[in-house]
Amino acid sequence: MRNILRILIFGDPANDSNLITNILDQSALPFQYQKTVKLSDFQFTLKSFAPDIVLAFCGDKNSTGHEAFRLLQESDRQSVFICISEPEFEEEALKIVHSGAADYLLSDRLLRLPTAILQATAGIAVPHQQENFDLLQEMPSAVAVLMGRQHIFKFVNTFFQQKIGDQLILNKSLKEAYEHTELAFLNEEADQVYETGHPYVVKEFTSAALKGAYFNFTIQALRDAKGTIEGLLLSGLEVTEQVQYRKEKEQVSHEIERLLDAVNEGFFLKDIRNNRYLKLSAGCSKIYGYSLAEFHENPNLWYDVIHPEDRHIAELDGPALVKGKQTKSQYRIIRKDKSIRWIEIKAVPHHLNGEIYAVDGVVSDITQWKQTEEKIKQAESVLSEAQKMAQIGNWNFDLTKQELTWSDALKEIYWGDESLVPVNEYFDALIHPEDKLRVEYEVDKLIRLGKNMKTSFRIRNPAGEVKILQGENRIEFNKEGVTTRLYGTLQDVTSIKAAEDTLKKSEANLRTLLDHTDAAYILVDQQLKIISYSQMAKEIAEFRGHYKELEGNSILDYFAKNKRARLQKIVDDVINGKNMSYETNVIEKDGSEKWYALKWIAVNDDENQYWGFILSIKDITDQKSIAKAQDNMTSELIRRNKDLEQFTYVVSHNLRAPVANIIGISDLLSEVESDPASVRELMHGLRSSIKNLDTVIKDLNYVLTVKKDAPERLKEQLSIQILVDEIKSSINNLIVSENMTFEYQLQESKIYTVRSYLYSIFYNLILNSIKYRQANLSPRMIIKTYLTGKHLNIIFEDNGKGIDLKKHGSQLFGLYKRFDVDVDGKGMGLFMVKTQVDDLGGTIQVFSEPGKGTKFHILLPVNDPPTVLTLR
Repeated sequence: MRNILRILIFGDPANDSNLITNILDQSALPFQYQKTVKLSDFQFTLKSFAPDIVLAFCGDKNSTGHEAFRLLQESDRQSVFICISEPEFEEEALKIVHSGAADYLLSDRLLRLPTAILQATAGIAVPHQQENFDLLQEMPSAVAVLMGRQHIFKFVNTFFQQKIGDQLILNKSLKEAYEHTELAFLNEEADQVYETGHPYVVKEFTSAALKGAYFNFTIQALRDAKGTIEGLLLSGLEVTEQVQYRKEKEQVSHEIERLLDAVNEGFFLKDIRNNRYLKLSAGCSKIYGYSLAEFHENPNLWYDVIHPEDRHIAELDGPALVKGKQTKSQYRIIRKDKSIRWIEIKAVPHHLNGEIYAVDGVVSDITQWKQTEEKIKQAESVLSEAQKMAQIGNWNFDLTKQELTWSDALKEIYWGDESLVPVNEYFDALIHPEDKLRVEYEVDKLIRLGKNMKTSFRIRNPAGEVKILQGENRIEFNKEGVTTRLYGTLQDVTSIKAAEDTLKKSEANLRTLLDHTDAAYILVDQQLKIISYSQMAKEIAEFRGHYKELEGNSILDYFAKNKRARLQKIVDDVINGKNMSYETNVIEKDGSEKWYALKWIAVNDDENQYWGFILSIKDITDQKSIAKAQDNMTSELIRRNKDLEQFTYVVSHNLRAPVANIIGISDLLSEVESDPASVRELMHGLRSSIKNLDTVIKDLNYVLTVKKDAPERLKEQLSIQILVDEIKSSINNLIVSENMTFEYQLQESKIYTVRSYLYSIFYNLILNSIKYRQANLSPRMIIKTYLTGKHLNIIFEDNGKGIDLKKHGSQLFGLYKRFDVDVDGKGMGLFMVKTQVDDLGGTIQVFSEPGKGTKFHILLPVNDPPTVLTLR
């Protein structure tokens, strides 16, 4: 090795050659260098300068650094080639090393350069001289010299001895030193290098003996002055730090990729010169609807999917990127599923030697934002139209810029159109002369006090038209407390004021008229404020405990709070031109019930525009009482008519048989008076028929008594469980003897109803489940209760014989209807159950099949105990 290293630096994309020379100056290496950037100059300098080391800046496979490496290989020079690469082209740099380059360094990690040069140049000359051994001894990498075909260790530096193994290996062969270790493969590779002269490189090798360290091992041929191979240089460069850095970098890169894949944005890095993607995140696939493979297959897919009407936007980005400018564009794309989305692309160019070589950027789906933006525009348009319709406008005065702006609606109020450019002079000129001083004072007070203020004034145009405006002035300050903006709203209330004046003129006449009617009247304006009312309306309010002054208050305050939601809907309907009428009842403080008829009638002005409404309230308690009595009487007549029909049937069937028997026996008695035995037999039959007749008459009397007393029965709060327990106690002997069991699922445990009726219903249904039990089963009954709306569901379900409803369903609840003659009974139980359920205002259903038990489902209205209610 020469005393002074000659170094040729080729290519310099970012003037990094100065950094290289600075690093070498700080090392102990004696060197001289030359720089060149053109291939033609490189070939000339290669011959004239005869460098020991070539440091070339390499990019992608088509870079001038790659071409310089090829030219060096084709020449007869034995110069060492070391590649300097940007991190994104590290993969290409590795390919150069595998093709014969001595090493590569990343441009952001050049501090290893002196060590890489020492290791790479150690094999240029055979180190027979002591000074060469001394130089190798100082190298911070493992170096060993092996001589002859047996590869005998003739020199091992301290670093080698410490890192590659602490055994004594001098004068031992390579095979002998490492035959039974993980480094045994080096012997075979050394044979190949010794025979062919081609260097051998193994990257990032580690083993247990190396204690977790990583080495790049190189075996190079050592030649004598005639070029004959007489030994080998075995060097090991520790790259643990680099491997760990790379792994950490890969881990970070993996985490970054996972993060990028998780977000909705798409990220990309594109090689412009080769028109290929170096990186693509999963977000690109989500946004465009195409797979990443489809993007790699067609790098121009991003342009192909741009909406034809928007391609001109993207075409402007290309020239800007070439000039080194960052771009941000928004346009539409057509996804693979043919849906249209809005995207935003931000792109950053990367240049090398003044030429763009890559672009990276981010793609965002802004469809929702665009849709929101469009909705905002539409809302602003609707707001503008609404302001015009309501004759309300807003204004803004930027004191910093001395700039006044008006909404289109305000321009219209001031007799202008959308093209009007408002200025303070225009505003001042239209203020009514009588109000000018007051407006100036209000503006001065607004700024001086710094408080929002309401305002009212008139404006007048040159034609003499006058408008009355009302609104609110507001003020805004910056962080230092300095006034920066005045703004506010103004409404044209001319027509409203005129209507109010008209209303005031007629109010006295209206009040006189309203106070002499039998109904309460309340007049309400557009803002739902009570304008006028009759004395009757006040009396009703005070009688209900409403002591507020009516005038000026909201009509909603006239009613209880729990009715506000319903009232608001009524008011909305009236505003939309629909008159509303309904009736409502109220429980007074003394517990009496009152009924009122309410009417909401819309009122229009002279131009047929909605102005407000009139509420009329009339006491109809007497009419309701009469109507209720009539309804009760009608219902009772209908019920009694049905009962008469039922009783007619009973009389024609159940009474006819015993009466016919009595008549027949009486006739026979006159014929057999002389035969005592026959008389006794006939008398027994007569008594039996009379007894049956008496039973039927008693049953009918009982039914009539129940129906007669039903309306007068008093209701009370009952516990269902206690009621069932009372019934079980009364028939305890039957329940015990039949081993009957009960199951309760009582979601509702109480009911407000007629006790005797409910007791009779429960008693008959429980008794029936015992009487009509299955012979081989102990009777079981499930009693359930639950609410649906304002009705209580009561279910009785047993495991008895069941009923053939297809055969007997229509007559199930008839009087004296019996379908199981094996069990004693009259056929009155279910008749009474149905009768009492009907009288309670409920319904009953039956679900049954022979041998599968029976389920009775009773639905009773929920009646709450009476309480004192406020006016509804």
